[in-house]
Amino acid sequence: MTYDPRIAAPHPLTDANRALAGRVAPIIRFADNEPFLPHKIGITVLTEPRQSPSAELQITFGPGVARVIEYAIWWDWDIQHLYELEHVWLKLDATDNVVAVAASAHGELFDMVRPDGSLPIENGRVTLYSEPGKHAFHAAPETIIAKRDYLEACCGPMTADGHVLINEMFETIFSGIGAEDHRAVRRHLQGRAFLPAFRFGQAFDLATLDRVSWPELHDYIARRVPEVLAQVKASQPLIKAVLLDSGDTLVDEATEIRDADGYVIEADLIPGAIDMVEQLTREGYRLALVADGLKKSFDTILGRHGVKPHLEVEIISEVLACEKPDQRMFDGALAGLGLTAADAGQVVMIGNHLGRDINGANRRGIISIWENWSPRREKQAQADDEVPDYAVRSPGEIPRLLEFIELSMARDAARDTMVRGIGGTRSVA
Repeated sequence: MTYDPRIAAPHPLTDANRALAGRVAPIIRFADNEPFLPHKIGITVLTEPRQSPSAELQITFGPGVARVIEYAIWWDWDIQHLYELEHVWLKLDATDNVVAVAASAHGELFDMVRPDGSLPIENGRVTLYSEPGKHAFHAAPETIIAKRDYLEACCGPMTADGHVLINEMFETIFSGIGAEDHRAVRRHLQGRAFLPAFRFGQAFDLATLDRVSWPELHDYIARRVPEVLAQVKASQPLIKAVLLDSGDTLVDEATEIRDADGYVIEADLIPGAIDMVEQLTREGYRLALVADGLKKSFDTILGRHGVKPHLEVEIISEVLACEKPDQRMFDGALAGLGLTAADAGQVVMIGNHLGRDINGANRRGIISIWENWSPRREKQAQADDEVPDYAVRSPGEIPRLLEFIELSMARDAARDTMVRGIGGTRSVA
């Protein structure tokens, strides 16, 4: 059954409850260098124990609790996701005094009490502490500092796990988000990795945020995530396609067996080749074959080893009646992918042959990657056009190299934006 926020939170948010939520709203203490702050809250007032309307968590009422105010707190980002929703529950008595506090942390609900058992109240206001980058709530900073190693990893190397977080409530709405979208978000977050401070001087008053009902916030999130994703994809350069040679790039030519007509009928893949192809597909790269040889041979070998289903386009010399480095091979691949020469700088060509693969790619302005795996080819460039942009020794190195290239493209784009801003033609965002 499709999630409906209006069924989950059937009672409308009254002006009186909206005002009450503002009067008792918590203060959140963020790390001094926290890059992501919340900007909207969905309010629900509960008058009996029940499941939260916005989280799969049961809200309990203890002795003296007359009602509970749920704050569903929205950020666009945490350090590993596009989509961030955390919660605070203030439990009030009949005179609207806070008698208990609960909050979310990594999908679970925890009572918020200090090590001495007292409520986390400072200067008359509930005050919670937020994990750097991850935003899970704590009653005191000491329990966050105890997680320093984990949080430094999350805010640093683990940004490589970044993606659009698709909560079950939004599975249908966000069903069109694909692997390339997740990769764009991952690169965006990798570019924002930071070493968190564990000083919490950045006090944020939730009363200053726009307070809406949970159904209104749900509708906002449904619009907001695609908007932010579109902004990321407009500003985050990505590799638009990966062109792959076959012989001694994917297929070990030393293992080829041909029939009487010269067609390859048996051959092994280079170790790690199919794993590389499958990983690139999972990460949303568009793959094309650009290879010299006979179509029937490629159909047989690449089909048998499961490579063909991953190829969006196949450009084969027998079909085009020309061989690399002829530019028709590369132009054919771009055209087949719906790209033009203007896109060449965001396309890579991976091949083993300096004179054919690297030369042809460089002349078209395509990023060239030399796979120096085989002992069977020339190892020294004979001309400037044969000098590769990058070199690897095995297919297994390629996914990490493509990540490096995309991050480099993002840094170059950011630098260009800054230069234009300094020149007065464009402001720096």
